[in-house]
Amino acid sequence: MLHQLENVITSISDAVWPVFLPFMLIVGAITSIRTIFIIQKRTTKPAKLQFKNIIGPASISLGAMVGTGAVVGVLGAISKLYMKGQYNIEAMALWALIGACIMIPVSYSEALNSKIMKKGPREYISDMISPKVGLFYAVSIVALIVFGFGGFQFSGIDSVFTIVASKFMNVELSLMQRYLFIVIPVIALVALIVLSKKDDVFMSAMTYMIGSALAGYLLFATIFIVKTSSYIPQFLSGMIEGMMNPVPMLIGIPAGLILGMQKVLQTVETGLGCLAMSVQQSDSEPREAGMISLIPSIVTLFVAIFITSYIASYGIEAGVIDYSLGLNALERLTTFFDTAASVTGVFGIIVLSLFTVLSATTTILGSYYYLRKLFKKNSDNKNIVIYLVTIISAGTLAIFGANVVFEAVDLLLFVCCGLNVTALCIFTFKEWKKYEIVENDENDQKSA
Repeated sequence: MLHQLENVITSISDAVWPVFLPFMLIVGAITSIRTIFIIQKRTTKPAKLQFKNIIGPASISLGAMVGTGAVVGVLGAISKLYMKGQYNIEAMALWALIGACIMIPVSYSEALNSKIMKKGPREYISDMISPKVGLFYAVSIVALIVFGFGGFQFSGIDSVFTIVASKFMNVELSLMQRYLFIVIPVIALVALIVLSKKDDVFMSAMTYMIGSALAGYLLFATIFIVKTSSYIPQFLSGMIEGMMNPVPMLIGIPAGLILGMQKVLQTVETGLGCLAMSVQQSDSEPREAGMISLIPSIVTLFVAIFITSYIASYGIEAGVIDYSLGLNALERLTTFFDTAASVTGVFGIIVLSLFTVLSATTTILGSYYYLRKLFKKNSDNKNIVIYLVTIISAGTLAIFGANVVFEAVDLLLFVCCGLNVTALCIFTFKEWKKYEIVENDENDQKSA
């Protein structure tokens, strides 16, 4: 049944993305241009970044963004690209950069416009389109973040513990053992933090986890790149070759653009409405909120796309990774870890393991924050029950039917991003003048 459901979701996703891609690029570009060059100047005032306003939104955004999708998700896209005949998988970084050139400004516009309206995505989608569409968006984004992204995280955590048990303890875990001894304890930890109902505990957990995970990963990446610096020219050459001469041309270009765009949306979450919800955490001004949104977006894009694709490319060249074998998620992550170990030794495996587990846990926690923002009228207990039921479902499917989760993510990206960006575009044409700053008229002052 899960296999049939996976095929149905894949067929729908494959049909809508070629249509959705140009829509997103065009509407996203229009929204960004109008926001940055017209609306920003006439509805907001210049503002400077204040450290106290950065911590909350940046921690939530980074915690929710930088999960196992930064490694597992990108490796899955690289594998798909390779299986379609694009052997210069380095091109993934360029395809993603093309998408980011348009979508990163959308991140800025999303946060800025949300602050101008003083509304979250569900509210402004309800106002710009209809309340029913706003509710549909809220349900879809919760399904995407809690179930879809959550499923990614459980899959990554499961893979890490399975790899460590196999490499260091020579133990092969069964599916049920992985579920009972890996997934259930993670759910229990997350449940304890959520059930505490203390925002300071929640925020501290998010901040320390994602800070530690990123610091360790960037240290590892720096050592890896320095030790393999002689490979950098070949990597850059592969990027250009893969983009200029995709194999085959008619499949390579659309596949590269679609997969690159999916990874930008999936890892950076730009256009989904998550950044708009995150900036509501602070008292920042609109332009400050827009600048804050760029920090997690750029950091995540660098970590997820460029570092991961560089290590994977090196692994292929070194003969450690062979995507032609049709590797599954666990095998892809195992060979990625093997590549890290071939350059940095056991240190690489330890850091990658910690990064995956910590960042995955923060992403799972971050999804609860978004659920609360989308369903403010629900009681805390009701939201906790919805969250825990969804998380348990995601963790269960991550072990027993992971591919369904992965395919569902690609489809839900289209739904959520399409609705959010459409509403923002409507705002930039019709509604923004309600928020225009009107300077005091000199004649009125004189007459007064």
